[in-house]
Amino acid sequence: MSLHSILGVSRVTKKKASSSSKSRSSSSASAWTSSLPRTKPGSKKSNLLKHDDDDDDHGRNYGGHYDVQERLDNTGPIRALLPPSAAGPSNDITHTHRSIRARMFDPVPDRAAGMNSTRIAAVLQFRAALPPVVSAAHIAALRATGSSPAAAERELARLVRASVARRVVVPTRGAIGELVMLAGDLEALVRGSAAVDPQTRAAFVSWLAENPAALTLRGPEAAGLSAAQVDQLVRAGFLTAQLGAAQTGVYARPDERYTMISVETVARAAAGSMAAVGGDGVLHAAGGTGARCMAGPSSSGAAAGAALNVAVPGCGALLKLVAAALAHLAELLQKTRYREMPERDLREKWDGGIAGDKEAAAAKKARGEFAGILPGRTKKWRQFDGLAFEWVLHEAVGTGLVEVFDTRSVGRGVRLV
Repeated sequence: MSLHSILGVSRVTKKKASSSSKSRSSSSASAWTSSLPRTKPGSKKSNLLKHDDDDDDHGRNYGGHYDVQERLDNTGPIRALLPPSAAGPSNDITHTHRSIRARMFDPVPDRAAGMNSTRIAAVLQFRAALPPVVSAAHIAALRATGSSPAAAERELARLVRASVARRVVVPTRGAIGELVMLAGDLEALVRGSAAVDPQTRAAFVSWLAENPAALTLRGPEAAGLSAAQVDQLVRAGFLTAQLGAAQTGVYARPDERYTMISVETVARAAAGSMAAVGGDGVLHAAGGTGARCMAGPSSSGAAAGAALNVAVPGCGALLKLVAAALAHLAELLQKTRYREMPERDLREKWDGGIAGDKEAAAAKKARGEFAGILPGRTKKWRQFDGLAFEWVLHEAVGTGLVEVFDTRSVGRGVRLV
């Protein structure tokens, strides 16, 4: 016997809905649900991620000061990239040269660097191995004024004639290949080279002092150098084979790119001879790898009468670093709508930081914590070994890659030319 029969309470039954009510409820439900957007699970998250990626590509509105949909106000170009206190005297090129070299790299973070000791040692060794040279375009960018844009060039020419500074030109590198270094630094490199014997060092240093403005060594026998001594200087990196105006590199103009073998040269050579296929060392003459043997009996005469460019050891690594940095800076600006960006935002992108609450980030750093990506994981340190943003910006201004202008509202702006 059940409890319901004892108490005399019947079972509670639910009223069955009619077919008409079912149709009305289903129609009403479809009416208000049809207006809702139909999204799959996880689509909202993907949309948010896509929105963040778009903001990262086209810039962010930090604090409501920068709207990527509007062009920045241009009230005029910036004449002085550095403040007068940091620029030094207007006619002191040597001070500018040392200042540029001192500001080239940012110091390695002492805490939370994101790099182990091996990587930090490699970064410091790479910096120490770079030659003490600065591009002439970089000096001109810091010394250019509205009244006399050529003042820096005239002062540099005076210092070259006075044997204080020296020009070194790498023809295949364009504006970044026109380098300037102090004459004392080049002399110290020659005297400290272990690959050159003392007699060759003394003869080459004497020739450098007698020819302060010479870019090439024409006729090594006139400088008192033998073929063996020239070979030592070439292997040490102080002399390179002179390349003509037509080059086969990415910095050569399309109308100046020739093939590896000149048709005019091989047409005059006898059939079956070495000259008919380009001559000995054709790959080296065309800019390829390998060193031409200059000590052999067949090439000693050519070496003695050939013109060689004055070079600085280690310039290749420096120029490769600068070219990659300028390409990365241009890529950051190309991602924006108008190919321009406030300088502070461009600096943040170069450093690889993430925009956010800067006061909270400063508080975390004060407590020994780190907010954001570790420096060692950013491109600035992985590829450029801590190259400073100001240094790259000034180099880009000097080479004509970008221009810096005043916006009055968000500080200085940078535009890709």
